[in-house]
Amino acid sequence: MNMMKKASLLVAMTTSITTMSFAALASNQAAIDAFEAKTKPIAQDAKVLSDKQLVLMQEFNQLMDSGNASAVFQSGKVQELQALGEQTLVQARLFVKEYEQFLSQLPETSTCNLPENVTEYNNLIDEVSANNQSLSELSATVSPGDDAGATMALLNVQMHAGRVSSFVQMFQLVKMCYITEAMGYTKQDVERMEAEEDGDEL
Repeated sequence: MNMMKKASLLVAMTTSITTMSFAALASNQAAIDAFEAKTKPIAQDAKVLSDKQLVLMQEFNQLMDSGNASAVFQSGKVQELQALGEQTLVQARLFVKEYEQFLSQLPETSTCNLPENVTEYNNLIDEVSANNQSLSELSATVSPGDDAGATMALLNVQMHAGRVSSFVQMFQLVKMCYITEAMGYTKQDVERMEAEEDGDEL
C-alpha cells in the first residue's frame, strides 16, 4: 500500500473510530520522542533547501514564460539546483539512518515498525542521486538559443525537482503511524484494516 493510500486510511480510521482514547500513551513513546528530537533539525534543514529550490523553479518558469528557456542552462541555475539536490540527499540519508535506529527500538507489533520503508526510501535516494548527477549531461545538450530543446530539457529538470522535494514529504509521512500507536492499535490491526480497505475497492 503506497504512502498516500496509507494516509487516506489513517484519516478514515481517526474519523470513524470514536471509542478509542487518544490520551493513551503508546508503549514506544520514548522511542518516538527520541526519533522526533533527532530528526527535527534534519527536517528543518531539508525544508530550507526545499524553499530555496522552489525559488529557483519560479525563476526557471519566468524565463520559460518570457520565451527564453535556453537562458536557464546558461545562467548556472541548473548547477545551483544540482547543488541543492546533493544537500537534500545528504539530509535524506541522515534521516534514513535515524529511522533505521528508531525501527530497531520498536517491538514487532508496533504500527511504526515498517522496515520495508527503509528499502523504499533507499531506492528513492539512489534514483534521485542518479538523476541529480545526470543534470550536468542534460545541460550540455542544450545549445544557446535552442529554446525548443531547452523547454523539453527544463521539463525533465522540473520533474527531478519534484522528486527531490518529495524527501521533505517523506519525513512527514513516516510519522503517520503515531496516530495508530496513540490509539492502541497493533501492526496486525492496521494490516487487517488495510486488507479490508483494499477489499472494499475491488
